[in-house]
Amino acid sequence: MTPLLVHVLCASASYLAFLVAFGCGALFLIQEGQLKRKRMGWLFHRLPALGTLEQMTVWSVGIGLGLLGLGLLCGTVSSRLLFGRWWRWDSKECVALLLWAVYLVLWLSRLRQALRGRRVAWLTVVAFGLVVFSLVGVGRWVPTWHAFL
Repeated sequence: MTPLLVHVLCASASYLAFLVAFGCGALFLIQEGQLKRKRMGWLFHRLPALGTLEQMTVWSVGIGLGLLGLGLLCGTVSSRLLFGRWWRWDSKECVALLLWAVYLVLWLSRLRQALRGRRVAWLTVVAFGLVVFSLVGVGRWVPTWHAFL
């Protein structure tokens, strides 16, 4: 498998993992809101416990972080092979590196018990906005060498 193919597959899989983390974080916030209001709707009884949703969020962030890191590494190798430079300071590269750093801080903060529960859920939901911007917004509003998106 070429580094470029691994780069594309890992980046895509990491975005999927971040989507799962976003979903778990959003469901955590919905369920917690229902608990606080003491109004358990139809969705409440179909969701896993808050602790399970938080664990799923952290696991998804960790998996996405690892895959995105591998994707960035393979992307730099591909850039070196194709263009003769390790890093081109392309806007998509920079936003992906920022995305990796944001999720790294979120994941490490959760592992060190500095953040828990609602804060982790909110930060995961907000960080997914950067994922969407990285995937869609950079190609539309910021000039990039990544012409495929």
